[in-house]
Amino acid sequence: MDYPDLTVGNNYLYVSFDAMDGPQRGLMVVRILLSELKAGGYIHFGFTHPLDSATAHSAHLTQNTGDTIFWAGQDHTSELRIFSWPEGSPSYSWTDVPIFSWSNVGYSSITPGPGTYDWMTKLSGAPRSAVLGATRSNNDLWLAWSAGTDSNFPQPHIEMVDLDISNNFKLKQQVQIWNHDHAFAYPALATSSTGEIGLSLEYGGNGIYENHAVGFWGDSLVYITTSSNRGINRYGDYVTIRPDRTYGGFFDAFGYGIEGSKGMGDTHFVIFGR
Repeated sequence: MDYPDLTVGNNYLYVSFDAMDGPQRGLMVVRILLSELKAGGYIHFGFTHPLDSATAHSAHLTQNTGDTIFWAGQDHTSELRIFSWPEGSPSYSWTDVPIFSWSNVGYSSITPGPGTYDWMTKLSGAPRSAVLGATRSNNDLWLAWSAGTDSNFPQPHIEMVDLDISNNFKLKQQVQIWNHDHAFAYPALATSSTGEIGLSLEYGGNGIYENHAVGFWGDSLVYITTSSNRGINRYGDYVTIRPDRTYGGFFDAFGYGIEGSKGMGDTHFVIFGR
């Protein structure tokens, strides 16, 4: 088991993780009744078969998921497989949704010296283009993942789609988070109590170090939270965001940079909002 994730629905706690070895490789999703956790006695687990979600290996679960949990996978660049599991049903299902094609090659971004470091090295394997960002906003399902380079995007970037849950996940829009000079990757998404989509992600390369940043979808800018001064070849595994339950319209985000001669983590828990 590896690369876990958590989210809370109306009635369940959801846990996901990668089944890593052997013929059962894929994503496994477990749900546990919140009422049983609260009672402190026996708890019962419902769970998916990892082979059903082989295309969703390394994916994360939807935040703000309400009465249905969603996750997504892809085995080529012009289609998403959307998985859904209603809280009132013992069964989960999936459907394939066409999207605009995107690049899944060119995952590389070099940071300054000393030495030569590619902070996107890990993306050449797992999680690569797994759907790491996922949140629900009413009947909209927002999904995001790390994408590569092509003639339109000279740096690695983030692809993001908005799907209509009530219309068989029809594509409403497909957008990108990108910059001509610097790379973006490892997106995490959440929805605030006021309906805004919050972003937590990593960016860097081409003369700057890798750093964590946060922001709001639609603002066309992000805010740097870390102060890296050292490059690294393995980076970005855990970048998260959740709606803040105390301050309306705010988010809680986690990310890190790399500092010092030994490459220590510059770890930040960030509360931000309007």
